[in-house]
Amino acid sequence: MTSLAEPLAREAQLDEQPSPAEPELNWLQRWCATTSLEQRLAQINVMSKKRLPTIAAAEIWLHLLGKATEALGAEQTELMLRQFCMLAPEHGKAGMIYDLLMNARRAAPQPELVFMITSCKRYLPQATRVLGDLQARGAHACIVIGDPSLTVARQDGDLVTLPVSDTYEDLTSKVLEGLTYVRRRHGATSIVKIDDDIVLNENFDLDALAHAARIYEYAGEVIGHHVCDRFWHYNKTSVPTPIFKRRQHGRFALGAMYLLGPRAVEHLVREWVFYPGEFSGHIYEDRAVGDSLRKANIEVSSIAIDRMGGVVDRNDRFIAPIH
Repeated sequence: MTSLAEPLAREAQLDEQPSPAEPELNWLQRWCATTSLEQRLAQINVMSKKRLPTIAAAEIWLHLLGKATEALGAEQTELMLRQFCMLAPEHGKAGMIYDLLMNARRAAPQPELVFMITSCKRYLPQATRVLGDLQARGAHACIVIGDPSLTVARQDGDLVTLPVSDTYEDLTSKVLEGLTYVRRRHGATSIVKIDDDIVLNENFDLDALAHAARIYEYAGEVIGHHVCDRFWHYNKTSVPTPIFKRRQHGRFALGAMYLLGPRAVEHLVREWVFYPGEFSGHIYEDRAVGDSLRKANIEVSSIAIDRMGGVVDRNDRFIAPIH
């Protein structure tokens, strides 16, 4: 992530920004060593000797980051940039920071379609089976799992570990963070989100799916026509979780397997990076994706999972597991 140093260093030289007196080196080191956004903001206020408005604090944030970036590691820099986007999404330079984030991990190849297998440590063996089946058919695929001890995503071969919880109730965060990673890694590509219990059938056609991604921004097996099942997560979460309390807004694609085009991916990633609170309280990832895309006037198109080339065990899927 050394490519970030030059544009950030330029921010440190802006004369017009309302920054405090030059901090001592040890103070800057303490600010960089802190991992929490809120703690970093608190330190800025202590240094400024007053509670600063968000935009003023954001200016100082860029100023300090520009001075420190050459000494920071890639993970520290990435975390600070992500925190800046949450701190000041309306800031004039938020778009520049977002673009830096999106390009910092870019790598070849640049596939037209990426399969993102959503799994967890417990079910990694079956996710690996799906990965092998996809790769044997020529697909570009990766597995995403969560580890809340991380601050940024880490990739080891085809396995991507994300800085989120690995539990069922945090699946929405995992999927959105996974989309963010794939977007950063492969650019404006289409993504098929697929669960780790899918079995591929004779209808699986990589070229046909890529063609569908050129036509549809959002497609899958459409559900949500009727009353919302508000306790779908019963006996699946790591801790007892209340019923789903949001409105039923409309149709969405069943989470087992659905297709997202580049515009849909970009909308979801931007929403997640700038406004993660918009997804708070969304237990069901597929519904959260559909609701967010609907706000961008991206409606779901109907393609049955069987036609997309996947088979879902409906009996296992719609009966809560026994612990």
